[in-house]
Amino acid sequence: MKKLYFIFFTAFLSGQIDAQTYTLTSSNHQPIVGDSYGALTVDTNSTPLPMHISGAGVTWSITALTLTDSIVALNTFSTAATYSNSANYANTNLVQYDSTTTTYFNSSTNMVELTGVDAGQFDLNYNAGNATIAMYPMAFGFSNTDNTVGGDMSVVTPFGPATGTFTGTVTTQVDGTGTLNLNNISVFNNCVRLATMQNILFDLATPLGQMAGILDQTTYNFYNSSSKFPLFSVTYFHVQVPDAGIDQGQAQVTILSSVAIGVKENSEKEILFKAYPNPASDEVQLHFVIAKNESYTFEIVNAIGQVVKTVSMPNLHMGMYNETINTSDLRAGIYTIKVTGTSSHGTEKLVIQK
Repeated sequence: MKKLYFIFFTAFLSGQIDAQTYTLTSSNHQPIVGDSYGALTVDTNSTPLPMHISGAGVTWSITALTLTDSIVALNTFSTAATYSNSANYANTNLVQYDSTTTTYFNSSTNMVELTGVDAGQFDLNYNAGNATIAMYPMAFGFSNTDNTVGGDMSVVTPFGPATGTFTGTVTTQVDGTGTLNLNNISVFNNCVRLATMQNILFDLATPLGQMAGILDQTTYNFYNSSSKFPLFSVTYFHVQVPDAGIDQGQAQVTILSSVAIGVKENSEKEILFKAYPNPASDEVQLHFVIAKNESYTFEIVNAIGQVVKTVSMPNLHMGMYNETINTSDLRAGIYTIKVTGTSSHGTEKLVIQK
């Protein structure tokens, strides 16, 4: 499935419990330098997805989810100084990277603006008007539209580079509260849904002549107090270039890595977990879901069966967990991570690169 390059517009939003509904706030969950999270692409047999449902006290039921990514896509947040290209995107002070795309932000108190998206063959530079994509706090009923979005756009086509300008609008709305039901296994109450709609009008000079068109994207992100980042996301993408006869749409569904593990879980005797980054170097993060209260031991075993590292986690309650293990002292090679409880167990391969 081809990568969508606008999904990052709202990937960093989350919130807290405030009164009777969930509220997105900058103080609790706005990403900072050093943050990271994993996400996987999924297919769903729900036809159609219940994205048309909005309002208070609703239920979004997503069934028949199938994971399509074998490796977690790790999103990391760094300073602008980490990336030399940051200087090309005015006012950037926070950068998100996920191995294929670099997204640039201007993050300030109670506000986040998008300053650029660099996906190699596709680039948006909001140098004529940053896109305001968060104004905290945001609770059910919140809506904001930025009508001053614009800048330079470039695309690598089969016929050569296409460059030009774009203008547009970005609207952000918290349009729903309620329950998110994933596969009747991972059920999240008191969720909010954040909808972000971007409409771009572009005009590009190409080797085949001038090309004008419309680019639309709508992203639905679901949040509750169990995670800083979106539990579940659905993005619809549509591009039209009338003069070239182009009218194409695409959808992408992603799920937080720790939630994906819960969706797969079907046995109390099996502990399902995900290690990322994998391959790893100095540290590895383990995201796991346990089905019952229990004490657990994580072991890293080398290729000849020797236990080279042990981490004990006593008296855990059922739910989702994240654990970081230092692997800087391990040699490059292939290992196995083993987790063992009183009546449950699980394994996963781990690659260490130096």
